[in-house]
Parts: sequence; structure tokens; C-alpha cells
Amino acid sequence: MRVALAGPSVRTAAEMAVETPGPPAVNHAEERGMLLAVSDFQRPSNPPPSQPAPSRAREQAKQETREALLEAALAEFAERGLDAPSLDAICARAGYTRGAFYVHFADRDELVAAAMERVISRFMDAIIATGDAALDLERSIRLFTSVVTQGEFFMQKNVRAHQLMQACARSQTVRERYVALVNQAIDRVSHAVDEGQSAGTVRTDIEADHAAKLLIALVLGVQVLNEVGFPVDAPVGGETILKLLTAATAG
Repeated sequence: MRVALAGPSVRTAAEMAVETPGPPAVNHAEERGMLLAVSDFQRPSNPPPSQPAPSRAREQAKQETREALLEAALAEFAERGLDAPSLDAICARAGYTRGAFYVHFADRDELVAAAMERVISRFMDAIIATGDAALDLERSIRLFTSVVTQGEFFMQKNVRAHQLMQACARSQTVRERYVALVNQAIDRVSHAVDEGQSAGTVRTDIEADHAAKLLIALVLGVQVLNEVGFPVDAPVGGETILKLLTAATAG
């Protein structure tokens, strides 16, 4: 949930949300060596050196199943919205049974919460700039205004903000995860504000945490206005925010 305009080239949030990088090429010899090293560290005795690590293999298979179910849910939500896809449809798309689903998720709300966390976390990673203490806040604001101008938010195209709020209203699981994500966003923006203050680019007569909360509230407000079709001039709004936050220069 971050902002930035004239920074590095920006992919749309929808692209970031649905991309799932493929697994890297595996060097099996190197992987086998790592497995043996870990096994040797964990075992006090000396087992046969060629003995496989079944627990690790099971854990990897389990993680792959969870990932397949989560990605199937993201695809279904992107195509049909948050409420329409059934568990059967999601499981069928992933290629697993309901039994496999309940190994990884307590219920549909837990799956929705996990999907929401995946998409919003990716959005935050894409929008909240890092690496330049003096300019991270400005870059984040400009990135966000660029995203708004393109009509892309962290929500996938058929997932509307009101659907997410309804899910929060009816499910404590979803609500708690959403609040945790908002708090995470506030912490990250607060850090950018604090870094800018230390670098002399952000005014120091405001509390970093208070400024971060206001900025996140603006992000969520713009999302609602965007959904109901209210016109938002993001570039002008972004420049206004920067003027309010930027430290005055001498002379």
C-alpha cells in the first residue's frame, strides 16, 4: 500500500499480484550435499550417508500442495471475484481433493486470508521503496500515484474492496489478518518517514508513526473512491502530500 510516481519503472499491481515465479533450476548435486550437511548436524549418530531425508521430502511436498491450492484460489478470485469460487472449484483447479485442502487450511476463510496476505504483501513490496533513506518516502508516494493513475490497486481485477470488507466483517480470521497487514504497512511507511527525517528530506515536526497512519488511511480511502467511480487526481494529490511532508530548504 505504498506510493511513488517518478521512480524506477513500475509493473502494475495486478501483474505483481498474479505473477508466480517458477522454481529456480535445481543443482541436484549441490542440493544433496546441503541435505547431508543438515542431516549430519541434526543427528548425533552416524547414519548411512546415502540415506534420504524423508521428513524433508514430505515437508517439501506439503508446501508444494499448499502453494498449488493458494495459486488456484488466486486465479479463481481474479476471474470470478472473492465470493463466487467454491472450494470444489479451487481444489479441482489445483488438482487436489478436499481432503488435501483441509490438511493446509482450516476452512475457506483461512484460504481467503492467505490469498489476501499474498496479494497485499506483494503490493507492499512493489510500492514501498527501500535502499535510499533520503528519498524512499518520496519514491513510495510517486509509485502509488502512478499505480492509481494506471487504475491498478493491490486487489485483483474482479476482487472488489467491498468484498474484502464483507469478508472481514463475517470472519475474525480474515479481519485479524487484514489488521495485521495494515499494521505492517504502517510500520514500513513509518520507517521510511523516520529515515527521511534523519536524512533531512522529511520535516521533523511530525511524528513518523502518525504520518504513516495518515498515509495508509489515504491509500485505503483512494481505493474506496476508485471503486465507486469518484475521480481522483492522483498526480496532483501526490504532489500535495509531498509538499506537506517535505522539509523546508534554507534560503
